[in-house]
Amino acid sequence: MCFGTSSGQLSQLAHYGPIGAIILIIWITISGYHCLIQWYPPDIKDPLSLINFLIYWIWPVVIFYNYFRAIFVGPGFVPKGWKPENPEHEKYLQYCDVCESFKAPRAHHCKKCGRCVLKLDHHCPWINTCTGHFNHANFCWFLFYAILGCTHALIMLCPCIYRALFVQYYVYARIKNVPLIYFTFTGLISCILSIGLALGVIIAVGFLLIVQLRSIMKNQTGIENWILRKARDRNHRRTATFIYPYDLGFKENFRQVFNWRETFNVIGNGLIWPVCEGTDEYALTREQLEQKSEKRQRTVRYDVVQSYKGSFITLSYGLRTCICIPCTDETRIPVEKGDYVHVTRWERYWMYGERIAVNDKNKEEGENKSHKRGRRFRGWFPRCCAYEPFRMEDLWSGKIDHDSDVVRTHFANIGPEGFDNNNEENNVKNEEDQLDGTESTPIVSTSPKKLRKRKVRQEN
Repeated sequence: MCFGTSSGQLSQLAHYGPIGAIILIIWITISGYHCLIQWYPPDIKDPLSLINFLIYWIWPVVIFYNYFRAIFVGPGFVPKGWKPENPEHEKYLQYCDVCESFKAPRAHHCKKCGRCVLKLDHHCPWINTCTGHFNHANFCWFLFYAILGCTHALIMLCPCIYRALFVQYYVYARIKNVPLIYFTFTGLISCILSIGLALGVIIAVGFLLIVQLRSIMKNQTGIENWILRKARDRNHRRTATFIYPYDLGFKENFRQVFNWRETFNVIGNGLIWPVCEGTDEYALTREQLEQKSEKRQRTVRYDVVQSYKGSFITLSYGLRTCICIPCTDETRIPVEKGDYVHVTRWERYWMYGERIAVNDKNKEEGENKSHKRGRRFRGWFPRCCAYEPFRMEDLWSGKIDHDSDVVRTHFANIGPEGFDNNNEENNVKNEEDQLDGTESTPIVSTSPKKLRKRKVRQEN
């Protein structure tokens, strides 16, 4: 595959997910086979026994085939340094600081893989890679065949264990034409454990398969479903209702993943996608940029007053902080006293945000002018390590001066878009009132350079 969809090395299997999945499949298969040869062994005179034997061994073959293809083919990554052919379309896309390239439509950055993944659905630890454009079909086939294989194994295991536990009844009752099944203690425990594992696989994998089929039916990934939910909440604030661009209809949505018309080959390169009527290929990316802009407006700055090394055990910060940890696999960031954090999520004892180090404060202005902002450190940290220096309640009540450095810094970094323009308008109005001899209430002051720009725009 192009774009370096996967490492293609056996070292990718050196992870608890693939190791556990492979051991689980082999365990259930061998236990079921041990019961099959005792309860319903293959016999040339019985065609059904031969068919049952062949079907039983077909399941692990197709399971491992799709499983290893999902691992080694990979989801597909955006090429490093990629950008759209038309430079005017760059404003509709997000820029990835880690990959140093623009994110293609439907592509998102995966922290575990360290790359921007094409049509990212989720990162699956059981295949040690993401589920994306190139391996989505193999991943779904793997789930489907795993359920069928475990169901077949259960049909072999349950009758065998029942007859093994009540073998004395069949002996004393002299029931003929019934195979007598004997287990060692280790074999019996292994088969009982296999029944529990097979039931767990059927329930867990079945639930995951239903979720995947629902996503395919709507041509949505898990991330796009979340973006669409927020877009619907924003419909009351705009004139036109947002239309999801990739919903092509029930049948065509399934063909985009499985493509039964062209020998199940993957459709497209993952960079360009067909869209429905009334939309364009950048409709979803523009919506996501608007949502991120609103998210930045809700960001609150916190100053760090206590250092945190990013350790997992946080008993020194309080027992409740150590116990009530966030239920997520997101990283934890170390913070130093004197840093500040732009917080976007709050828990009772933890907060999530982007850390701005002391040494990086002087570089922010130059970095914001270009796409390359450098790697951003975002994650969780204890709430007791930081405090909020600026609160709107204090500004409204008069406890904080409107022209203080804290207020200026707060609105300069994370204030709503257009805040400075509003201040410029108020200051220009104040100057005009002062020239006319009238008094007006002073508003937050701005620099003379901004006022000159505002006057030039009014004159023009």
